Amino acid sequence: MVAAGLLAVLALLPLALGRPSSQTSSLVVRGQHAAAPQGFFQHGLPPAMFRFFLKLPNSNTPALHQAVLDVSDPASAKYGQHLSPDQVNQLVAPKPESVQAVTNWLKKNNVTAETYSASGDLLHIQIPVVQANTLLNANFSTYVHDKTNTTTVGTLSYSLPSDVSEHIEFVYPTTQFIPPPARKAEMRVLDRFPSNPRAGSRRADIPAQCAQEIIPQCLQLIYNIPSAPATAAGNSLGVSGFDQEVANPDDLKDFLSQARPDITNGTFAVQSIDGGSDDGTGTTEASLDIQYTVGVATNVPTTFISVGQKTQDGALEGFLDIINALVKQDSPPLVLTTSFGFDETAFSERAPELAETLCNAYAQLGARGTSVLFASGDGGVSGAQADPSCDGKQFIPTFPATCPFVTAVGSTQGVGPETAAKFSAGGFSNIFAQPDYQSAAVSGFLSALGNTNAGLFNASGRGYPDVSAQGVQFVIEAAGRLQGVDGTSASSPTFAAVVALLNDQLLNAGQKPLGFLNPLLYSKGAAALNDITAGSNPGCGTEGFPAVEGWDAVTGLGTPDFEKLLAVVSGGGAGGSQSSAAAPSASQSTAASQSTAVATATGSQNTTAVDATDSQSATAVAPTASGQRTASGRGKGRKGEEGEGEQETGSKEAREFELRPGVGLGEVFRFGTTESGAVPTTLSIPSL
Repeated sequence: MVAAGLLAVLALLPLALGRPSSQTSSLVVRGQHAAAPQGFFQHGLPPAMFRFFLKLPNSNTPALHQAVLDVSDPASAKYGQHLSPDQVNQLVAPKPESVQAVTNWLKKNNVTAETYSASGDLLHIQIPVVQANTLLNANFSTYVHDKTNTTTVGTLSYSLPSDVSEHIEFVYPTTQFIPPPARKAEMRVLDRFPSNPRAGSRRADIPAQCAQEIIPQCLQLIYNIPSAPATAAGNSLGVSGFDQEVANPDDLKDFLSQARPDITNGTFAVQSIDGGSDDGTGTTEASLDIQYTVGVATNVPTTFISVGQKTQDGALEGFLDIINALVKQDSPPLVLTTSFGFDETAFSERAPELAETLCNAYAQLGARGTSVLFASGDGGVSGAQADPSCDGKQFIPTFPATCPFVTAVGSTQGVGPETAAKFSAGGFSNIFAQPDYQSAAVSGFLSALGNTNAGLFNASGRGYPDVSAQGVQFVIEAAGRLQGVDGTSASSPTFAAVVALLNDQLLNAGQKPLGFLNPLLYSKGAAALNDITAGSNPGCGTEGFPAVEGWDAVTGLGTPDFEKLLAVVSGGGAGGSQSSAAAPSASQSTAASQSTAVATATGSQNTTAVDATDSQSATAVAPTASGQRTASGRGKGRKGEEGEGEQETGSKEAREFELRPGVGLGEVFRFGTTESGAVPTTLSIPSL
């Protein structure tokens, strides 16, 4: 009995020692768990030095949302008049009274903070963990996520003084416990590179082999993408990389020699964040992203932005670091594509403010003229990856695809006709309200949907994806081996390449780059897309959402037609919306939506190696000779269950074969999801 009592006292001791010693006001509990959320377990002491962030409230977030809509809506008089860094920073600067209150509190506790974000709303602090426990009335420990065996630092509760609490939106990492990325890639044998298809004159002339395997020339034929090199000064395309992914320049050189022999100088630059590196053997995701940006956006300067692991909370902290590094740049890339993401559930349940902060950072880039694209995910309606645990439960949205200030890209397959890929993630956010720019299109879809899937999704949330592109049977080269890859992480680089080439035409004509795409796409641009009306995205024990005429939660508005889109962005050509109802001008809204997303049962290249700092530089890489508070309100009614398994969209199926001298070209092997009676040969499941 004495021993048991002593253990109980000792268990409480860290919390007692953690109580702030210089408080002048009562404490407000800001986050609390009775136990570690499902999927996490405590595993020892935290690092001696602890790095964390304080987020201060912005002065005028609604004004930021309005500004990005104004410069992105073709119906607005301010269309294309992108904001300067100083103009954006003024909109999102922290409130002066918050700065003063937080500064006084930190000074009283002998803590020095560094300004982390360009506007000063995000502060970075690194202090001994014992001091952090005292400051935040916390008990930080190291936790392990059991599915991935990755570690994070967290606490089951933390508090702030009442006179400071209102001036801090969140402290991170504390009680968020966002599950880390979980990835797997299935490899299948193929024994040769496909021959380049004979050029057709129009989409109707696409060779049948492009329905079996996708290489850059297939995409050029399917989407009328030009092969002529881009020439505009100032054009740029950024590719995000996480999880020690490597885009090897020798792989790119060999891939282009077979897929795009007309490209003789295919190169890319590398930007390092958090100690990221692009040295080593090529990996699947990075190879896919680089080979289908460099290989499709011919001659557009492309940068691989490698985010390393000098973090205490894995890839999620890397998401904060990369976006803050880009926002700080004088000339961030004009197009940014990211093939990684998470299930939205843990954010909606435990960290909606963190999702909103990331989303607002993407809005900042959009206001400055950057088109931000994200793969929608590979789990259909079950999230970033297929997750049978949701059977009979609500559908799982993905993030950042659900942010209303990014363009989410789903997947299609086939060419006669082009149909939805089964894995294409889509649905509705439980955090972000439905923006006005898509309200008419989504309303049409919901009417066509009727009672299908009633109660399994939030009908008032932001709908995604926005667009789609081919995402099945992409041939890439990684580590000297050819692989066939499926996933929306093939689709996002493809659509990004189209946008980069449109920017090339605009810049050469003396016009502004496209910037945030969605208001354009949902209005004039809709008729310039190929509407996909067949297929669905099953998951959670259902058939998911169907692809229908107009926007749908599988393929969005459809796939690109470069020539038609060029006519639209150049001031002529296609116009109007695919929805029968006229969509209101996005710029006429004071935010992306005036409603709150309610979850109810019904429902330049200026790049420098950085370590998450202001200094940035870039290294050109050439192949070697050797070879809802969103746009106006946060979602309510979050699910009560603790979720697990936020997963990255980077996953995809991949099949590989050896590069061997003397192997002939042109033999076709069917990739993709295994059909009945077609069993692929499995070689290995690599750890990526």
